[in-house]
Amino acid sequence: MDSERRKHRRFQQWNKAIIQSASGGNGLLPRCPLDAYAWDLSLGGARLQCDESFPVGAVLRLHIELVRSREFIGIDGEVRWSRWSEEQKVHECGVEFQECVEATLQAIMRNLYHEVDRKEKGEPARPPMDKGIPR
Repeated sequence: MDSERRKHRRFQQWNKAIIQSASGGNGLLPRCPLDAYAWDLSLGGARLQCDESFPVGAVLRLHIELVRSREFIGIDGEVRWSRWSEEQKVHECGVEFQECVEATLQAIMRNLYHEVDRKEKGEPARPPMDKGIPR
């Protein structure tokens, strides 16, 4: 998707996630729960990477551990696109968050802007975490 069409700024960070359940969409749904990573996070959605493919239109119930703020959120997201990443040998899908409550939005904002705020204050940033998906 072209960056000009995005509503929200994307942050490239790896957040551990669990896909608790999936429903809808046109196609087979994998058995859940399923470990995943949420990448390219924004206030409006995220890119998920996992070992299974989800059909476009499926609604996923996600539990995400926000790596910077160390908070946990539960949120539903609709699969907008799905593909295989040959480079990383993993399934990827883009999810758009659905009906996000204020407390969840605030947790995402704290997570996304935490490092930015620290850098502006001259505090050292933490080293990046391992980006590989455990197999």
